[in-house]
Amino acid sequence: MEVALKAVCRDVCRRRDVQREYHYASHLDHPNLASATSRLFQTDLYIVYPMEYAPYGDLASHLTSRTIDEVQTRWVAEQVASALTYLHGFQLVHGSITPDNILIFRPNLSLVKITDFGSTCRGGTFVRRRLFVGPYSPPELSRSEGAEGYYTGTSLDSWALGILIIHCLTGNKPWATTDVTDPEYAAFRNWQQVKSIRVPRSFKRFTVRLLRLLRRLLEPRGWSRYPAKEVFKYLEDDWLIKSRDRSDIHEFSSSLVSIQHFRPYSSLTEDLKEPLRPQEHEAPEQPPQGRVSSRRRFLAELLRFTSPNLSVKHRRKNHAWHKSSSSSSSSSSFSWLNSSSSTSSFSTSTNYSSV
Repeated sequence: MEVALKAVCRDVCRRRDVQREYHYASHLDHPNLASATSRLFQTDLYIVYPMEYAPYGDLASHLTSRTIDEVQTRWVAEQVASALTYLHGFQLVHGSITPDNILIFRPNLSLVKITDFGSTCRGGTFVRRRLFVGPYSPPELSRSEGAEGYYTGTSLDSWALGILIIHCLTGNKPWATTDVTDPEYAAFRNWQQVKSIRVPRSFKRFTVRLLRLLRRLLEPRGWSRYPAKEVFKYLEDDWLIKSRDRSDIHEFSSSLVSIQHFRPYSSLTEDLKEPLRPQEHEAPEQPPQGRVSSRRRFLAELLRFTSPNLSVKHRRKNHAWHKSSSSSSSSSSFSWLNSSSSTSSFSTSTNYSSV
């Protein structure tokens, strides 16, 4: 049987801590948790226990050598969330969810397992504050309150899971530290608290559904942070904005006027004088008796309202608008209907495209 040996230096770690880690690795039974395969033993320098061998390394080395697509990221998130939900059911907190502690057992990431139970403990346990606080640590661990330790909770793993999803999709960590002095984290904090409508730079490729999930997993307040099982609600959604094919945006129905038929105003009169020419390989349509074709009718109506020389029909004195212009209140509004000079000025200043 091929196994991996985890050796811990006896001078660095206490034997009791190694025994507690071995206890969790040998008794927890979940397909996405790496388990110990044999008994613990020690040498002159090390305390050793065998574990499952991961032939494809860990996720950290996978992220440095290649990118992870959206489907594989969803697989990883689902398996990690399943393992965390199992741990949280026993009121256990893993406390160290990072790409280094996720082992790969299949090259397509369809089987990954969480390892390293050195930080695993029961929720509510008071532990010493870590010296280095990175993006995988929630903001309650980075506050400079001068305290020597903090109380653990399952919300620590939820935060780390949200950062893991971002890291897998973008290939980079979203920020260096979870402190307001970091500009990247400050921008995310302002967007999450609706102080800014600008989506952070690292989040612009994410869909609305994924942004909603990250809002819940990366809630700054630990007591209102959603559990890891929240990921299961979003596994069927798209997480990245796909590039859409816009090659068909200029395709129109045959019943609409083609773009090439629109001509400048100076050529509209020529279109009325000469008959329409049917397109090639098409039989000319015969309009009904006493009516013009739809295109010529369109051009005629356009010229009637835009030509400087309006027809006599619209300038006759018994027109309704002309009668209403006799009143002092409306004479200024419709005076352009009576005089040819005002008609010309109105037509010249009119925007033909808007008509």
